[in-house]
Amino acid sequence: MTSRRKAIQSISLGALALSAWPGTNAAAADMPLADDPEYWKKVREQFMLAKDKVFFNPGTVGAMPRVVFDRMVEHLRYIGTDVADWAYKNDNAEEFISGYNNLLTIRTKVAALINGTVPEIAMTDNVTNSMNYIANGITLQPGDEIITTDQEHGGGLGGWQVKEKRYGAVLKLVPVPKPAKSSSEVYDAIVKAFTPKTKVLMISHMITGSGMIVPAKELCAEASRRGIFTILDGAQNIGQMKVDVKDLGCDAYVGCFHKWMGGPAGTGFMYVKADRIKDIWTTVASYRWNQHEDEGFRFTQRGTGSFPVLKGLEASIDFHNEIGPEKVYGRIKFLGERLRNGLRANKKVKIFSPADEAMCAGITVYKVDGLTGTQMQDTFWAKAKMRPRSQGDTYGVRHCTHIFNSPEEIDQAIAIVNGMA
Repeated sequence: MTSRRKAIQSISLGALALSAWPGTNAAAADMPLADDPEYWKKVREQFMLAKDKVFFNPGTVGAMPRVVFDRMVEHLRYIGTDVADWAYKNDNAEEFISGYNNLLTIRTKVAALINGTVPEIAMTDNVTNSMNYIANGITLQPGDEIITTDQEHGGGLGGWQVKEKRYGAVLKLVPVPKPAKSSSEVYDAIVKAFTPKTKVLMISHMITGSGMIVPAKELCAEASRRGIFTILDGAQNIGQMKVDVKDLGCDAYVGCFHKWMGGPAGTGFMYVKADRIKDIWTTVASYRWNQHEDEGFRFTQRGTGSFPVLKGLEASIDFHNEIGPEKVYGRIKFLGERLRNGLRANKKVKIFSPADEAMCAGITVYKVDGLTGTQMQDTFWAKAKMRPRSQGDTYGVRHCTHIFNSPEEIDQAIAIVNGMA
């Protein structure tokens, strides 16, 4: 039987220990096991969130762990005081000007997170930029079709709308159910829209307005069989659930770190499969715009950026890995399912997230009969300073659960919903 000490050591909480307790080795040995509620209380202590407020909105902007904040401030102070010490060498150096260096260390960590390779990874500012790089960079002819859904975020959709208006491509929005009853009905709706003219499939891996995980692997397989270029918008997936781009079989995947990963705003990435990225034209051109030795570097080099932000991004990935991705994903799912189970017990609550738990993770969208999303949002704040996000008159609120939340907070939120109803 595994000893308690070995089990604790396997948790590997170096980042937590460094940010919370001096004396790393002794502190790590004092960490409870991951199935102990005290473990997650210790994790919560790593966030700077005010103790008298409850944050349920990482689907918009997440909460930075203290170690991320500290790394950013540390480097910002360095730039402010000792910038004269900076050795300006060449763009292959790790510490060369942000926006011109290859960011090899960070790209290696991102590649490991999604099971890509470093040359397939470009660092960007956010998902909107990443998606626009692909939309602007892919070659389409007038009449070529781009298939997407009627529930896409504007940041993912806008680049393709420009492609349609400027170059004569045809953008087709496929209605998908909300809530969806099954993956098969979503799959069927999208595949039925394919025609011989379809050249691109762009869909969210998780729908931001319902929390539905789409059958991405199956859709990418069918699209690839027809020669259709596939792009997944993973804005809501990175840090919330496991993403394996090789298993998914997509040609491209775009994501960000300022939501579920707890990174600073202004941090995103673009993955394009090795045999397809060479065909994507550069949108923001600098010295390496036409150099193909490292395709991801070609897109990463886009002009001067912020090193403190990149230091914070790297710290957020390290924090995520120190806890353990599977622990993070499991905790998010556990809390999301607890919320949905509690809401289902109230007949006056309509849930727009799928009934099939295999299609859900940490996002739940729901409405109380007779109330608007704004009214619900305001009631949460007035009752307990809780912050989910309004989804308007029709869809109520989007309620996200993360590792800094607790079962007690979920239960209190359910009680407030029952009071509204």
